[in-house]
Amino acid sequence: MRPRHPVGNESAGKAEQAAPGTAGRSDRDRTARGLLPSVGFSAVAQAAPLLTNLVLTPYLIRHLGLDRFGVWSLVLVFLATLTVLDGGVGASLARFHAYHAARGDREGAGRLVTGALVLFVALGVVVTGLCLLLAPMLTSAVDVPPQLREEAGLLLLALGPLLTLALASNSATALLQANARFRTLAGVSGGSCLAYAVAVVVLIDQGADLPLLAVLAAGRYLLVTVGGLVAGARHVRIRRPLLPPRVELREFWHYAVRMQLSGFTVFLNGEIDALVVAALLPVRYVGIYAAGYQVANALRSLPLYAFPPILTRMTHVFTVRGLAGAVREFHVLQPRWLPAVLTYGVVTTAAVGLAVQVWLGPALALSGAVAAVLLSGYSVQVALTGIRTCFVRAIGRPGYETRYSWCSTVINLALTVPLTLMFGVVGVVLATSVGIMAGSVYFVVLCRRLAGLRERRLPRRWLLATLPAALVAVLGNLLVLRLGLHGVLPLLLAGLPVLAGLAAATALLLPELTAHPAAETTPERSPQKEEAP
Repeated sequence: MRPRHPVGNESAGKAEQAAPGTAGRSDRDRTARGLLPSVGFSAVAQAAPLLTNLVLTPYLIRHLGLDRFGVWSLVLVFLATLTVLDGGVGASLARFHAYHAARGDREGAGRLVTGALVLFVALGVVVTGLCLLLAPMLTSAVDVPPQLREEAGLLLLALGPLLTLALASNSATALLQANARFRTLAGVSGGSCLAYAVAVVVLIDQGADLPLLAVLAAGRYLLVTVGGLVAGARHVRIRRPLLPPRVELREFWHYAVRMQLSGFTVFLNGEIDALVVAALLPVRYVGIYAAGYQVANALRSLPLYAFPPILTRMTHVFTVRGLAGAVREFHVLQPRWLPAVLTYGVVTTAAVGLAVQVWLGPALALSGAVAAVLLSGYSVQVALTGIRTCFVRAIGRPGYETRYSWCSTVINLALTVPLTLMFGVVGVVLATSVGIMAGSVYFVVLCRRLAGLRERRLPRRWLLATLPAALVAVLGNLLVLRLGLHGVLPLLLAGLPVLAGLAAATALLLPELTAHPAAETTPERSPQKEEAP
């Protein structure tokens, strides 16, 4: 969506004033200075829920028992699935809020907020009605033990309100992200997670506490929603009409439908694995799978903390300087992103199986295998598609993301049955990993055709830096595992050799990434005027 009367933000306006001969170097400098603080606070905001779950998981397993924890994990899988299947609204809000922020359109942002909240309440009501009808059938279909079916039924009835609050919290988060309020977002997210963790430790005891756990989770979402909307109130003006006009709604839904198609593949490539496990095995195996998936997803998310500030910046650049500016921004960021993320992925994948055993004990080694297989695919995906995803979303072409996502899904579904027959539960996640790696390569091809987006070769020192770092991480985790200690504190200890390896690799790679800035300005061919599907 291109603005008719673009109004740039301060950083974009300054970029326009730079002399043409110095644009490449000054853009790189401003990008690094402007993004690093935002990425840091964005990391805090997004890491807070993940770290909270990592800390609370051993506590919940111990106090609830593995069967009850499996039921809670299954409900969270349902919630994550429904959150993804929201019509693409949640995934589209950050881009459209950034568009309104770049234009200084507070009334447009207000209509976007109210329209999203109305839709989220309606979705919650629909899901509650469906759960009233289907709860007994669902608890029987996923092999919930008879003594837990009443609690499981109560949790399913809470899905509707949980869904509304989860989506509303995402809307408040998108508003702050689009206006570069990452420091505030970090405070809101961190504060809500701290309150939730304290409440769980104080209130959850032995016994039937699953409904209380759902209430506490709802309270966390509510804190994020209220805190985010209050903090973002100065960027919003609520006036009649309360909903976006038809023209904007058409543009929004055109974008959101493609985001939903991409989001649906997230369900097929991720959440469906848990549902397959639930259908084939006792419910406790859902908890075993969930622990490995949780670790892999948490480690995958660390590079993704940079997405909100990058997407916000790239959308503002596109709003002011058009497609050529967005292409230039890609070629500034991608040469640094690719080697850094691949190094991070190799090191963490090598160590994650041992780290899960340090965290939960050798009895859950299968969770470590699940985490390692998934993380290998995630690392390739994030390295190849990360900045490209921000690019296609910023320029209003999410259809390209949809095409690569469905490519990943088709390959995943084709491989699931044979690999599951060969390798069991690990085969399920292996099919997912292979599918998303193949789809990521296809996305690289699509973006090259769309706008001439190209890759540089990896730095000459990449292997020299990465392989010793992975060896240090593995040996360090083996030593920690031999101590026989398990839990959150030993897990933090196991993270030290990983950090040491990554620090050494960074020290070796950094000179190559910064010594030849002129090489980063890859010649750009004229972008094709190709419409997204």
